[in-house]
Amino acid sequence: RPGAKIPAGGGFGILSDEECRKRPPPSAPGGRISPRRMRMKELTTDLLARLSDEGAVSELLRSNEEFLLEQLNDSDAVLEPDSVFTPNMSREERFRRYGDVMDERIEGARAPAAKKALGALKDFVMSRE
Repeated sequence: RPGAKIPAGGGFGILSDEECRKRPPPSAPGGRISPRRMRMKELTTDLLARLSDEGAVSELLRSNEEFLLEQLNDSDAVLEPDSVFTPNMSREERFRRYGDVMDERIEGARAPAAKKALGALKDFVMSRE
């Protein structure tokens, strides 16, 4: 949308400006952008575009449920180098860490739309615990 600038990047998509400045651009081995990071960025962009339609938000999140929960439910899932999870975390620990990180990101987001999108994402994922 014209005039709406919401920084995106990082583990779950939308970050505060400060976090974006601290982190180098995400890349996979060989300098390629991480496919998971790219998909998360697309998902958060789609989520922001649908914020005014609760049904569309729910459908978008449901249609991406497996992707969103993969690193929480699968202890063998490949983790990004900058993941907030560690390989030895249990499922419960991963959900707890996810909730904490999302709370920090919601608090750090300046745009009301970003706060709302992050809140919807967090609520959806945490409802699957």
